[in-house]
Amino acid sequence: MSAQNLRPDDLDRLGQALITLTKELWVTKDRLRILEAALADSGVITHGTVDSFQPDNALLKMLDKDREQLIEQVLAALNDRGQSKN
Repeated sequence: MSAQNLRPDDLDRLGQALITLTKELWVTKDRLRILEAALADSGVITHGTVDSFQPDNALLKMLDKDREQLIEQVLAALNDRGQSKN
């Protein structure tokens, strides 16, 4: 999607989508940090375990696949691929 393809209504919706995603990302990050702290406080993990964790090759492949799929979905939505245009 290029700037020339965006109409004013598109920019408003794109801006609102980014705000919504940012809010949801914050909630996720906030809850993840709370979960990590709760697990560390209860002795399930130690502080810093998640930051220092080194995934094995199988997990790395899964994470890469998931990341690529998410990026593709976002780009497809931005490009309106597969959508009929009225």
